[in-house]
Amino acid sequence: MMTNKLDKSLDTLILIVEDEASIRMGLSAAMTRQGYRVITAENGSDAILKAKENLPDLVISDVMMPVLDGFEMKKQFSSDPLLASIPLIYLTARTTVDDRVAGIRGGADDYITKPFEIDELTARVDAVLRRVHGAQKLGHDEAMRGEGHDIEKLRRELMQNFHHEIRTPLSNVMMFLEIAANHKFETPEEQREFIRIARSSGDRLEAVISDIILLTDLDQGELNYIRQTVNPDVHILQPIKRRLPRYEYKTLNFVPIFSIANEIKAPRHELTQAILHLVDNALKFSPEHGTVILKIKSTANGGAVITIEDQGPGIPMAYREKVFDRYFQVSQGATRDYQGLGLGLTIARAVFHSLGGEVTILDSAAGCSIQAVLPDLKADDVAYG
Repeated sequence: MMTNKLDKSLDTLILIVEDEASIRMGLSAAMTRQGYRVITAENGSDAILKAKENLPDLVISDVMMPVLDGFEMKKQFSSDPLLASIPLIYLTARTTVDDRVAGIRGGADDYITKPFEIDELTARVDAVLRRVHGAQKLGHDEAMRGEGHDIEKLRRELMQNFHHEIRTPLSNVMMFLEIAANHKFETPEEQREFIRIARSSGDRLEAVISDIILLTDLDQGELNYIRQTVNPDVHILQPIKRRLPRYEYKTLNFVPIFSIANEIKAPRHELTQAILHLVDNALKFSPEHGTVILKIKSTANGGAVITIEDQGPGIPMAYREKVFDRYFQVSQGATRDYQGLGLGLTIARAVFHSLGGEVTILDSAAGCSIQAVLPDLKADDVAYG
């Protein structure tokens, strides 16, 4: 079995980005002593050129730098398919909550404030590399096997996006747990903010795992069909409200309109997941300051009609069935603008189909309007509560 030291010395390359020569040289020497190969850059612009040329395994970067700062550098990394998946650790003297949150939300895998101990930095470098090494290796193998073949290209994109959807929230959760364990919070307010971000990341990770489990149940014909009483405020509205902070940067207006004259009965978890996907899709594609409307109207005997309207670009007629295909978003390529595995609409339709219902895209003058129909109970349906 190989040791960590041997693993590092084989081919792990670290790019250190720091405008102060003394710090840059000190970091380079320290990381070299730990067994890593090291290259350096003086600012963000220099780092982008060297990253493209050398494709490092990890970037350690200052934030405040001339020419191009660390935040802008990360944005340019994220927009380049060759650089987007390279993990990054910010190393900076900026210590406010807003600065640290901005770094993490900008895509950093960790954030260390100066002054720091080399042992702490080394431990964090090791932790980040352990989290991403397996995913990067698998993605690389898929890319090598898939070159020039459409089906393999699709598989490669799927794996890359799957790794991103799992790694990003998991990294945030693990990072904040490490900070909490080491008592690195400076104020109670900072602790509360970081715990909030960790919880949000945990919710995102749980949602991905729930989708995978539901998809497995669907493929094995084991989707739950037992219909229970659904409280729209508790089982539908509350999960949506927990999802809204993901889109706070858009300043969207979410409007729920419920007309509940009779009980709605459906598998609670599955119905929540299906409607949450439909609403999330509307939030994702809505423009800034747009409005998303969720209408739920109960029918005579346990059924409901659910309509979601947004002001986004809409879905062309030619794609109105295609968007329900599994992994449809993946085919847009690695540079696509929207997160997700392309399973949301697939899962939503599958849930309603399992209950004898349907999900369709309606004609609309602007934006997108999707309707989901939950049919009334039949004599042979299993229902309680």
